[in-house]
Amino acid sequence: MKDKFNQYSEETQRLAEERAGHGILLMTARGRILLIDSRAAELCQQIRVAAGDRGRTLPLPIVKIVNEIAESLDSRSDLKDWEAFSLRRVIDGQEGRILVTGIGVPGRGHVAERRILLTLDMIMTRTSLRRLDAFHLSPRETTTVKGLFKGSTNKEIAQAMGISTQTAKEHIKHIMGKTKTSTRTGIIMAIAGPHK
Repeated sequence: MKDKFNQYSEETQRLAEERAGHGILLMTARGRILLIDSRAAELCQQIRVAAGDRGRTLPLPIVKIVNEIAESLDSRSDLKDWEAFSLRRVIDGQEGRILVTGIGVPGRGHVAERRILLTLDMIMTRTSLRRLDAFHLSPRETTTVKGLFKGSTNKEIAQAMGISTQTAKEHIKHIMGKTKTSTRTGIIMAIAGPHK
């Protein structure tokens, strides 16, 4: 397996450049930015350009998502409640559609401690989904892969498909065998990468 995947190979570097990955944005519930990585800043700029939004630190669609999560935090006081709340929105960007996933984390009683975590990522193009045929996946495995591309957990995939979490894990294990990979990320790279 080591020979199959060399993290420094030209092909791996090219794939990494094509798929820049998630952007991460961490803020307070009141809208103060605590952390924004370069990818999140780049994707926010794309959203800003597509929306014709000028003069804001964050584009209006992102502000709306943050406000929606902050409002949900008002009704949640237990630290465990954040697990039950996840928000996903698709927003148009300058170079394509962007998936924004956010969660709100209640503080330990004080409003100022509440945090909002957003991840931003470009949505996979339809051509990558067409490559699924090359791996001869079953319809259930194909649905599982689509969940992986969305960043869904095993539990979320299972709920969406109406199966147990263990069955979703088995589908992923079979997909790893068919794609000759050993990780969820490996599956995505095998399907989204170039044919050999």
